[in-house]
Amino acid sequence: MVKLQPPQAAFNAALQFQQQHPQGSLSWQLEDHNIRFAEVGCDCWIKVGSVPDASLIVEPLGQVERMIVASPKLLEAYGSPQSPAALEELPGVALEPFEGGQIPLTHPKGETVAISPSIRMSTNNIFALRQATLAGLGLSVMPRWFIEDDLKNQRLIDLLPEWRAPKLTINVASLPGRHQPRRLRSFLKSLRTAVPKIPGVE
Repeated sequence: MVKLQPPQAAFNAALQFQQQHPQGSLSWQLEDHNIRFAEVGCDCWIKVGSVPDASLIVEPLGQVERMIVASPKLLEAYGSPQSPAALEELPGVALEPFEGGQIPLTHPKGETVAISPSIRMSTNNIFALRQATLAGLGLSVMPRWFIEDDLKNQRLIDLLPEWRAPKLTINVASLPGRHQPRRLRSFLKSLRTAVPKIPGVE
């Protein structure tokens, strides 16, 4: 069993793994909260961000590029911002926890700023965040891998391509032990190959 958060960061890898190992079965569970392995009986947990459990073996698989995006509908109403300061003139939607109400941004030259848009909606679900952003409710911080198709089809606009929110690490966590099941070793090997190929993952 695999616990995944958020779900599609490694979904293609899981599908490919299942196709390569048709004799096995894969239980794909989606969770928005911390995982207790003893309670759910899973083999591994894939999470974007830190894993708050020091008893687990944690392996980083890649880093997620994040950007400020908005829908054309929102930009029609508010105009296109040309600087980080101008972003604060647009409403925002936020993924909880939204610490301090600020979004830190970094320029390739090393300059950093923090913006504080007026948050119109907050949610703990990235799917709801995307839908609210697409609907024009506000700008949001989104990972490239999750909205690559929206960017290509201009359903969402990368507002300031030279400014980026802090990257997050994709981690896979598993229980410590003298040996791992062969199914888990094979799955982890597949993840190590597939996750770095996801657009927006380094």
